[in-house]
Amino acid sequence: MSAIAGSYGYIAPEYAFTMKVTEKCDVYSFGVVLLELLTGQSPIQPLEKGGDLVNLVRRMMNSMTPNSEVFDSRLNLNSKRTVEEMSLVLKIALFCTNESPFDRPTMREVISMLIDARASSYDSFSSPASEKDPIEDDVSLKL
Repeated sequence: MSAIAGSYGYIAPEYAFTMKVTEKCDVYSFGVVLLELLTGQSPIQPLEKGGDLVNLVRRMMNSMTPNSEVFDSRLNLNSKRTVEEMSLVLKIALFCTNESPFDRPTMREVISMLIDARASSYDSFSSPASEKDPIEDDVSLKL
């Protein structure tokens, strides 16, 4: 192949150099999709914001921006459970978009992490001390 194929913003950094698509390239792209869902932002950002969504979110996280400010402002973030689930998915998305392909998880690991994130969300909010019934308040992400 003589040209880069794929949509800017979703392409793994190493693809531009190697021109080889690997599973880790797909993991990176999946991480970008997760970031898109969490932030409500386009994968392509103005240069002053980093040029792409991954850099924008990493900048926000490095500047200690609270997770709730990273998330899509159109969402109702009044539920502690929703914010907790989204924070776990944000960590997974950042793991998937690691600059080094060797440091990214496999898709099998990503699925396992998403299942664990959902389970831990239910566990932490189903105790008697929780503020709301998790079933009653289930308007959060469906993983």
